[in-house]
Amino acid sequence: MAILSLRPGAFRTRNPGRDAETDQARTETVRNAILMALADARRERDGLKQRMSMYYAQAATMLDASDDYARREKADEMVIRTAEQGAAAARRRVAALDAQIEKFGALILQLDGNSVAASGEADEATSA
Repeated sequence: MAILSLRPGAFRTRNPGRDAETDQARTETVRNAILMALADARRERDGLKQRMSMYYAQAATMLDASDDYARREKADEMVIRTAEQGAAAARRRVAALDAQIEKFGALILQLDGNSVAASGEADEATSA
């Protein structure tokens, strides 16, 4: 059975500066994807907040315009209930989006922290 033998000096590594550039490019690709997801989540959340306000305003308007609960028409009650259900669904989704936004923000901070550490290591390696 043949054993691989490496001659001294036969194995070469790349320039540490080039490695740092490659690592930075990979990190930027991931960072950009997270930033796009973050922007999408914020847009969706902001749109839902507007619709949620509309649902609450619609329910409040119907409550003001209709009789008290005992004498309210079924059609009015249905509109109010639908508006309240829409607002509740929007509120749940906004909470989920807020959690996603927080996680994406933490990922960005982690990537930025690692990028700073990696670039510091690359600077040390290239100056040595």
